[in-house]
Amino acid sequence: MKFFASIAFLFICLTIKAQDLKSPSEFLGYELGTQFTRHHRVVDYYEYLAKTESNHVQLENYGETNEGRPLFLAYISSSENIKNLDSIQQEHLKNTEGEGNPTTAIVWMSYNVHGNESVSTEASMKTIYELLTNKSEYLKNTVVIINSLYES
Repeated sequence: MKFFASIAFLFICLTIKAQDLKSPSEFLGYELGTQFTRHHRVVDYYEYLAKTESNHVQLENYGETNEGRPLFLAYISSSENIKNLDSIQQEHLKNTEGEGNPTTAIVWMSYNVHGNESVSTEASMKTIYELLTNKSEYLKNTVVIINSLYES
């Protein structure tokens, strides 16, 4: 009986947590696709996710646009994989030399490079939200890297 009560409690906690995370539309204040989402608002949303879901999201600044705007990669995965990003990377690098035995897949998703084409950047915000809420089981054995911030 205690086992079933524990499972029910865990399910309720996970459901409540997923409901607490704001979708891109809730965060931005408008439905995706109805307005152009400016670069700083996309950055704000990714930073919000990295702060709110720090066990599952890690941002890495890799440079800036020619207008001085920050460019980020977002790493999304299980908390265990986020803690072990370096060893996962090393295992994949060893595998390129015929050694290593990676057990965690790495998926690279590059969404956009043009500042006036917003649809793919907005799709990236929807994708990361879905991965963190409705598709979190995908993250158990996968590290997803999203490059979504456009250059202009």
